Amino acid sequence: MSAAVTERVRGRVSWSGSRILALLGAALAIGAPLRTMYYLSDVVGDPTLFLALAALSFVGATLLARVLRPPLAVGVGAVLFAGGLVAYILSLSTNPAVTDLLGDTAALLTGRSLLQIAKVRLWVLSFAPAPVFLTWYFALRRWYVTATVAAGTALAFFALTTDAGVVTTLLGVVGIAATIGFGTLDTLSADEPADLTKRPDAMTGGDATEHPDDGGEGIDAGRRAVLEQLAAIIVVPAALSQVPITRDSLLSYDDGSEGQTVEGSLFDAGESLSVQGSISLTPEIRYTVESEEPRYWRVASYDRYTGNGWVRTGTPRPYGDQRLDSPPGETRTLRQEFRAESTIGTVPAAWKPVRYSGGPSVSVSSEGGFQPDGTLSTGDSYEVRSELLVATPDGLREAGTDYDDATVELYTQLPDSTPDRVEERTAILTANAENPYETALVIERWLQDSKGYSLDVDRPGFNVADAFLFEMDEGYCVYFATTMVTMLRTQGIPARMTVGYTSGQRIDENEWVVRGLNSHAWVEVYFPGQGWVQFDPTPSGPREEVRQQRIEDANADGPSPTVGDGDPVEQYTPSDTSTPAPLTETNDTETEPTETPTATETDTPTSTTGASDTDESTELRLPALPSREEMTLGVVALLGIAAGARRSGLSERAYRAVWLRYQRRVDPESDVERAFQRAMYILSKDHRSRKSGETVRAYLDAIEADDRVRRLAALRERLRYGGEVDEAIADEAVELADGIVSDR
Repeated sequence: MSAAVTERVRGRVSWSGSRILALLGAALAIGAPLRTMYYLSDVVGDPTLFLALAALSFVGATLLARVLRPPLAVGVGAVLFAGGLVAYILSLSTNPAVTDLLGDTAALLTGRSLLQIAKVRLWVLSFAPAPVFLTWYFALRRWYVTATVAAGTALAFFALTTDAGVVTTLLGVVGIAATIGFGTLDTLSADEPADLTKRPDAMTGGDATEHPDDGGEGIDAGRRAVLEQLAAIIVVPAALSQVPITRDSLLSYDDGSEGQTVEGSLFDAGESLSVQGSISLTPEIRYTVESEEPRYWRVASYDRYTGNGWVRTGTPRPYGDQRLDSPPGETRTLRQEFRAESTIGTVPAAWKPVRYSGGPSVSVSSEGGFQPDGTLSTGDSYEVRSELLVATPDGLREAGTDYDDATVELYTQLPDSTPDRVEERTAILTANAENPYETALVIERWLQDSKGYSLDVDRPGFNVADAFLFEMDEGYCVYFATTMVTMLRTQGIPARMTVGYTSGQRIDENEWVVRGLNSHAWVEVYFPGQGWVQFDPTPSGPREEVRQQRIEDANADGPSPTVGDGDPVEQYTPSDTSTPAPLTETNDTETEPTETPTATETDTPTSTTGASDTDESTELRLPALPSREEMTLGVVALLGIAAGARRSGLSERAYRAVWLRYQRRVDPESDVERAFQRAMYILSKDHRSRKSGETVRAYLDAIEADDRVRRLAALRERLRYGGEVDEAIADEAVELADGIVSDR
């Protein structure tokens, strides 16, 4: 490109330093909501189409920024948003009323995650173009505040839906602040004074012609000031998150999982469940259950796996005392009566519940279970009738794979970022399995045999199943269930994550006490013509030992617990009080007619049984690598801290201190001169600086310098007027300077 063409382009597009920084800030501002939308797209499928649509929006904004007037650009953005909304509504299988759409929007703005929407991928594709186009268009037009309004609105929406995490939200805030700060400097430094008055976000009252040089000292100081403010935005919340009084508040970066109980992690999350790290058990009594047999008391299930947690899609519907559907297979009826022994927000029941009666009102969840409309108080009771699936192993083996499309779409979903090695390992392990039932048995037993049970674990960075399968030796029920569901889904087998309580402690012939420590997670697998069948990959022996020890510790620390009208909790029988078998019952025999296939050997064994007994103090645990968002924030913070250090003079003082105390040897001439300058700097601080025109000898006489300084000055004078100096003279000069500096 010729110099003339270069100057012509430079004249049309002013790419000053402040402008580049402002555009980078705008990219960061819209990048935060884009990161959230990419995450949403990845969870439900391939995000390639989303990335292509975002790229087209950037390209379109870039091309139209020079030819399209701002009012028309706003119209284009409005058309993109309205068109996307219409496309999304038309794609819905139902014909929702306007009130329903408004109600769903209000729910999103009050904390409901977009992942609970069935067609979230289409929603993202419909929403993305408008904010991307408007943000980048107005940033290129130098309407920086208007650009941040578009990006900030999108970011605020995702923050309200809780889909944008703390770090991502902070990254967007930093981008918005950078866009406004550097954009203001760009506006002031632009050599277009006539246009300044036309921009709604331009600062008035100053003469733009007074700042023709974008690299001037004032603009440079302004950039450093902006960087300092950005660093403060990052560092202050990070510091406050370490203060005990704010550690669990909105100012904290922490996830709040420290010290949480298994029960709290499973049931306090509501429609979404985030896999936690180390966790504890609570012995608090939650329910008294009257039932003819012990069961797993199911609370809810989750269908959408995010990589680091679970989300339940769908919307509950009112329960009108109607009988719910039974499983498609053969069933038998079980009646259960529950009495709440503490304030609690769940209504457990054996699967599959078909009828409910009691004081607390309930709704029907999207999966066909019950969930309370409010909170149960101590003493509240309810009765549930359930239809228990009666299936034989042969029947499950012969169920086949004739799944309906809705079941496949909902219950085989995996994030697109799930590593391929999960599917590859599962295929190797289940190579001998001939049907989905045998595949589920192999995975269940392999996890029970190869992984240890422990409540003290480090939460993985992202994909829980991949980390537990390849990098972890132990975990608790959530890790086991998450991994099994993921492994099954890689093989095209519908499965879901289920939470609830194990049967509890038996205190009478048909009565059980359920505690918080009985909270549990397991797996349900779908079989055509049968329904959902329960599997439990968590090792039962170690789990029961931990729970029993927690009960004994609680009894030793306080009075014996009571239920109902003050009846003490006493063991009904010292024999078998373990939880029921996790697999389905049979209607004719306890034994399986054919042998269950075993897992095939893998080239890289994951772990060994009993890993919980290893000495963790001997293991080298490397810290987790920061995410891309955290690294970006770290770089911005470091730049801001460096700018603040320079402005305060701290960096200069630090450099001067190193310069004084450490002299790197180069050659005799340079070493002597450097030693002399070090000594003169000390004298200027202790006495005064040399005056202009004052000779070295006159200066030393005036301040009454000692013999060491005079000797060093003589060596330097020999260098300047006598020619060459050797290594011995240089060594003496450096030694003299070191002594002068150290005595100060």
